[in-house]
Amino acid sequence: MMPNLKLKPKPQSKRFKRWVKIAHYWLGAIVSIQLLLWLVTGVYFNLTPHDELKGMEYQQSHYPELQRQAFDPQKLVDITPLLAKHTQVESLTLVAIAGKPVYVLDAKVQRYAHQCQQQTLIDAYTGNVLLINKQSAQQLAFESYTGPGKISQVKQISAPISEWPTQCNSLWLIRMDDDLSTRIYINAINGELVGHKNDHTDIADLMFKLHFMDYLNQGSFNNPLSWLFGILTLLLSLSGLYWVVENLVLKRYRISIG
Repeated sequence: MMPNLKLKPKPQSKRFKRWVKIAHYWLGAIVSIQLLLWLVTGVYFNLTPHDELKGMEYQQSHYPELQRQAFDPQKLVDITPLLAKHTQVESLTLVAIAGKPVYVLDAKVQRYAHQCQQQTLIDAYTGNVLLINKQSAQQLAFESYTGPGKISQVKQISAPISEWPTQCNSLWLIRMDDDLSTRIYINAINGELVGHKNDHTDIADLMFKLHFMDYLNQGSFNNPLSWLFGILTLLLSLSGLYWVVENLVLKRYRISIG
């Protein structure tokens, strides 16, 4: 009879198994940190009122009635000469800015408001080009504001803007001296309200950054660090699966009944 000899595992196989276990431990440690951040920030989002997350404590939910008023069509200038002068126009819209009728000539319609707008504003009563200057920016800011504060600073800023990382357009920043240190942002191209920021949104923005792993401040969850975390999680799952299969093959799992 031939002796029952057990084959010894090759050194390469032992080394590979050792590295799989080490990788599994370290991947588990790295992934668990972000999972803990997800849990903590998720609890914060559920406990924090929506208005605080979005900086809407002193923000109008809708435009005031003045901006929804009907304009006198007899006073509006003819759009034909305007279109003849501005030949590259994809869209023309009549809107209200600071209570005045304004034609918005859009040379290229953008899908999102934060993209670089190629718009020209025309006073619909005079036909003159309208610019969003400091005075009109202040008026637009006040129209969106319901708090008790007064303006403490007005300045125009250009991209990149840390609080609005996806914003391509230049903005007017209007600071209010209220209890929340409200900051109002107005699009300097078309006068649209970008949003309000304050002390509460500073905390919320940090929580969003941690939750979506936006450590590069790109304003999006679709970023390289998210991809990297997805790959690390996949490797963690595969290394764990390898370990389970190995234990099954070597019959290390025992099921006791009774």
